[in-house]
Parts: sequence; structure tokens; C-alpha cells
Amino acid sequence: MSFYKKKKFWIILLIILTVGGGVYAKYFGEEKGPEYDFVKVERGDLKQTVDATGIVRSADHINLHFELGGTVENIVVKEGDIVKVGDLLTNLRLAELNASVSQAQANLNQKLAGSTKEDIRYYESAVDVADADLEKTKADKENAISVAESGVSTAKNNLNLAVGGENSQIVQDTYNDAVALSFSSLTVLDNGLTQADNILGINNSLANDEFEDYLSTLNSSLLSKAKSDYLTAKLERDKVKTKVLGLNTVSLHEDIDNALLDLESSLSSMSNLLTSVSAVLSATPPVGDLSQSELDALKTTIETSRSSVATQYTNIINQAQSISTSKNSYLTYAIAYEKSLDDLENAKLQYDSLIKVKEAAYKQAQANLDKIKAGPREVDVAYYRAALQQSQASRSKAMIYAPIDGVVTKIHKKVGELAMASEIMVEVLSPHFEIEVDIPETDIVKLALSDKVVVTLDAYGDEREFMGNVVLIDPASTNIQDVVYYKVKVAIDNDEKDIRSGMTANVLISTETKENVLYLPFRSILTHNGFDKRYIRVVENGELKEKDVTVGLRGDDGLIEVETGVEEGQEVVLKIIEE
Repeated sequence: MSFYKKKKFWIILLIILTVGGGVYAKYFGEEKGPEYDFVKVERGDLKQTVDATGIVRSADHINLHFELGGTVENIVVKEGDIVKVGDLLTNLRLAELNASVSQAQANLNQKLAGSTKEDIRYYESAVDVADADLEKTKADKENAISVAESGVSTAKNNLNLAVGGENSQIVQDTYNDAVALSFSSLTVLDNGLTQADNILGINNSLANDEFEDYLSTLNSSLLSKAKSDYLTAKLERDKVKTKVLGLNTVSLHEDIDNALLDLESSLSSMSNLLTSVSAVLSATPPVGDLSQSELDALKTTIETSRSSVATQYTNIINQAQSISTSKNSYLTYAIAYEKSLDDLENAKLQYDSLIKVKEAAYKQAQANLDKIKAGPREVDVAYYRAALQQSQASRSKAMIYAPIDGVVTKIHKKVGELAMASEIMVEVLSPHFEIEVDIPETDIVKLALSDKVVVTLDAYGDEREFMGNVVLIDPASTNIQDVVYYKVKVAIDNDEKDIRSGMTANVLISTETKENVLYLPFRSILTHNGFDKRYIRVVENGELKEKDVTVGLRGDDGLIEVETGVEEGQEVVLKIIEE
């Protein structure tokens, strides 16, 4: 039992020490940051080459062909002629290619010549237009701000008038308008009552003597209703008339409100009366002393009165609404005032922004004018130089020059015949040796005819070099162990007295060279999104940061040109050393 207790004690102690050590390491141990391998940005010459190995062969003859198909236009040599390197042997039709070269040359010359007077006048006019547009916008701004400030002033005045609620000036103005409207409504009511009585002959019994006997003979019940409506309308008019005649601009608002309600009721009764009278006239035939024209005149008079009543009824309703609105006008005008302030500020901001746009347009127009006056820069004409070089290169593909000194042994086509790019056109016998090598498809695109070549032979070692140039690039591919290759022939320029057929040759083809450029190891260049964007990593203030770069020529020894984004001597992270 004592042994068990002793063993348990040591187990617990071991656990405590293990956990404690882990906690101490986590919270008190020294934390080391990542370490980096750096490489410096260097400046120098960068060379791109393609190397391969082949066997020296005697060059009995060289088969030459065009780099594109077409019709043979000219054959300068004949079989047996001795030719020198660079001699023109034959060419395809060149009219279109020459035209393309001439056009490219003309475009370059035009660019170098600079802008014409017409061009300068055009850009000067553009500056004038942009300046006028800018000045107009400034004037528009002043006008817009003036209008907005006027709106603020009006809104503020309205707001001041609305101060005081029920006793505000704006409320009192609407009640004053209501008093005036009430008196004009009495006139409309009196006129309507008179016109109805002229037809019905109730108070003025003599008014309708000429046609009283024929009135509503087609429907006598209509006459009874009209007379009843007359009495109702007259009673309503008399009731409201007393109230209205007692009103003035200092009357209690409550009295004016009650008068408006009674006027609304009285006008409604008057409208009913005039409608009934119109119905009576429609049931009255033109007989006896009542002619059709007289009857029509009576109908017109009643319709006119009814229209006046309807209009006045609407005015009373609207005036009552205006009074209600005016009592709530302080809030409305307060909102309107705030809106007018916002409109003023927005007008300032909008035109300030618009003026900036117009100023930018003016500056751009001026910059364009300054640019054409200053003449073309080299960067401006680079495109046109490249276009000329491209057109000249296209034309050269339709021409065959002697790549070496030799003798023409065979001409396979005649003038006017069609020659395909894959067909042999001219055979030239070479007294020199040549080397045939296989170049993979990844490198073949870098090569061009006449590229310079440095040749070393295993028999003499790397110390002795022979010079040569590319004389043939086979357009047809060859598969070697599932890899695509193209055969390339290299002619050796040196005296061949020390060269033997069958020797192993190592060729180094110079495809492109750039001098005095910045470069880095290709491994230090990383990419975003495939190959769309390239960047490097640098350490600044202890932090790893990414810097965008653009690259150019990919040279030998794993080096690559860096066109932008770096400086000579700058340290770049090559790799991060894991802890």
C-alpha cells in the first residue's frame, strides 16, 4: 500500500512538471521571428541564349525556303552562280508588303514631323471651348446660388409669419380672406335666388306672367319640387346672411368658421334649387308667347347661376382647408425653411463639384495643346518605329538571302509559280561544315535566322570557340520521347582546317541581349493570379511586404530583367527560412 502511494506521488509530480514547463515555454520563452534569405538587385548586361548539342557534318548543300507562301516574283540568281552572305536570291510578290512598309514609314515620318497648323488650331479651339464652358458653369453657379438664397429668404419670411400658431399673421390672413369670400358668396346666393324666382314667380309674382301657364306642363310634379326647394334655399340664405353681414376682420375665428359652414350648407341648397329649376324648364314646351329661343335663354341663365354656385361652393371648401392648413403652417414652413437651406448647400456642393470637372477638362485641353506644340517624344514614336520594323520583318519573310558564301545548285520554282513556306525554293552548296541540333518548342520561338552562334567542340574543350550563325529553322516539328522539337542548322564561319566531320559540338545561340539593366534571380519573382501580376517581397521595419514589379527579358543563369518596381542594390527576399 505504501509502494502504491509512492508511485502515485511521482506520477502526479511528473504531470505537474510537464504542464508547468509547457506554460513557462509558452508565456516566458523567447519568441523568434522568421528568417530570410536575401538577394540584391544588380545592374548589368543580360543575355538570353539557347544551348544544344549536335554532331558536325559536312554541309554539302543548304535548302532555303520562304517563311510564308506566295507567288514568285523575281529570281536574281541562276544555277551555278557564286553568292556571298546577304545576297538576295529570290523574292515573292512584294507590292502589298512594300505598301505596308511605305505606309508604316509615312506614319513614322508624320509623327516625327509633329503637328500641323490645323491640328494646333483644333486643340486651341478645344481649349477655348473648355474655358468658355468653365466660365459658364461659374456663372450658372452664381445664378443657382442666388435663386437658392432667394428661396431661403422666402421660406424664412413665411416661417416668421407662421410664428404664433392660432394668432399668427398667416392664420389671420386666411381668416381675412374667408370674410371677403363670405361676402362674395352672399352675392352669388342672392343672384341664384333671384334667377330662380324669375322662373318660378314666388316672391316676384309678375316675373313669369308670359310663360307661367306653360311652366312644367310636361311634368307638373317638377314644379312643386322646385317651389319647395326655393323656400328651403331662401330660408338657408336668410339664415347665413345675418351671420355674414355681422363679420369683419376682427371677428372671432369661431364666428367665421360657423359662417363658412352655413355658407357651405346654403350654397348646397342653392345648387339643389337651380337643378330643380333647370328640370322645370326642360319640362316646359315652347308654346304660346314662349318661343324656343326665349326658353333656351332662360335655361342658359339658370346654368350660369348654377355654375357660379358650384364654383363658390368649391371656394368655400378650399378656404376652410386653407384655414386648417395655416393653423399647422409653422411646422410646414419650418420644414420648408430647412429644405431651402439644404437646397442652397446642395447647389453649392453640386456646382463646386461641376466646376472641378470643368477645370479638369480645361487643364486636359491645355495639356493636349501643350503636348502637340512641344512635338513628339521618343516614347510617342516608339509604336510607329515598331510598326515599321514589323512591316519590314514581314516583307523580309518573302525574300531569300544567301545565309552563307556558296554556289547555287538548284532553283525549284519559276517566276509566277506558287511557293509554299514548307517547299524548298533554292539549294546552295556550302564549303563549310554545319551542325544540326534539336531545339525544344519552349526555346524555338526565341530563335531567328542569322542569330549568332558560339560553337565549342569536345575535341578542343571549352577554351577554343568557333563562330557561326543559324541558317535554317525547320517549320516541321519532331517528337522525341513525347517532347516536341524543331531541327535547326548552324553554319560555322571559322576556318575549318581543324574541324572533322563527326565531332561532338556544343552550340550556344545568342537570341537577345540587353545592356545596363536591373535584374534578379527568377526565383525571387512571384505571381498573383497566374501570370497576370508579378511582385517581389521585401522587409521594411521588420515587416514582410509585397511590391509590384514588371519584368522583361528572361536571361541565362536563372536571371530575369526587372523593368519597374526595384532599385539597384535593393535587398529582395529570395526565400523564407522556416523555424
